[in-house]
Amino acid sequence: MTTRAALLYYTAVSAFLLFLLEAFSGFVLWLAVSGGDGFRGGRGEAERPGQEEFLTVTRSDWIDIHDWAGVALLVIIGLHIVLHWRWIVQVTKRVFAVE
Repeated sequence: MTTRAALLYYTAVSAFLLFLLEAFSGFVLWLAVSGGDGFRGGRGEAERPGQEEFLTVTRSDWIDIHDWAGVALLVIIGLHIVLHWRWIVQVTKRVFAVE
């Protein structure tokens, strides 16, 4: 495998894994741990007591995991776009070409 192909592969795998982490941590924050600043609080359910940990990780740590996974995902998606920029330009020209 060439260096470019390996870089593309690892970028795609990293983006997928970060997406899974982002989605999982988002669902944990939404459904498993309590808090008045998320979807639950938005529906007037903040006064309902809930658990403060999930899988021995505190709500605060889940927020950090979610935030940093999001930042890392943005960086990886940016790299993905840079690596595919030539293809993006070529396809865009083809789509908007006037014949």
